[in-house]
Amino acid sequence: MQKEKRVLSDRKIASTGDMILFERKNNTYKGTVFLVRNNSVLVKISEKDAKSLGYEQPNTVVGHGKYIFCS
Repeated sequence: MQKEKRVLSDRKIASTGDMILFERKNNTYKGTVFLVRNNSVLVKISEKDAKSLGYEQPNTVVGHGKYIFCS
């Protein structure tokens, strides 16, 4: 049986400066896109969120289709 893949958005690809929401460890996080790649975006998150995720830096990679746009 194939694992279910959750897709948060089927909208267009984010651009630099866009605010997005994405899931990590069963929580939703908000960040700002600072670099767009072919298959993903690089996102700056808050220092607090980075610490809660155990990251040394407040940056993370989010695949296209795994985020939604903030209004």
